[in-house]
Amino acid sequence: MESAKKITKKNVSKSKPKIELTAKCLEKSPQDFLFVNHVNYLNKLSFTSLTELDHEEMCRNNQQTIVKLVNKKPIHLCSELKYFHCKKCDIMLIPGQTSRIRVKSKRQKHIVSTCLNCGEIKRYNFR
Repeated sequence: MESAKKITKKNVSKSKPKIELTAKCLEKSPQDFLFVNHVNYLNKLSFTSLTELDHEEMCRNNQQTIVKLVNKKPIHLCSELKYFHCKKCDIMLIPGQTSRIRVKSKRQKHIVSTCLNCGEIKRYNFR
């Protein structure tokens, strides 16, 4: 018979935290916090609808709603939300699924992200 080990905090491997794509609020009112939570919820919903359900229209509708909401209030989107959004076809860019990521070294080193739906190209310089 095998000996049973007690499950302790040392035995359990810690899972890596997921990357949070969040918006930041400029004002400190409770309505703005609800507004930011709504934007974050829509972002997570569009990500899961695209990755797990493979439903592009739902993702596109959620991304359009996020853009409309952000234009109404003074909210700063974090850079990940800006980088992973195609402005031409309003879909979330997921590397390998809806976008192609390449690292180029011409002139300056930069990252080229190509949307696989519409062909839109985004370039990001890094230092």
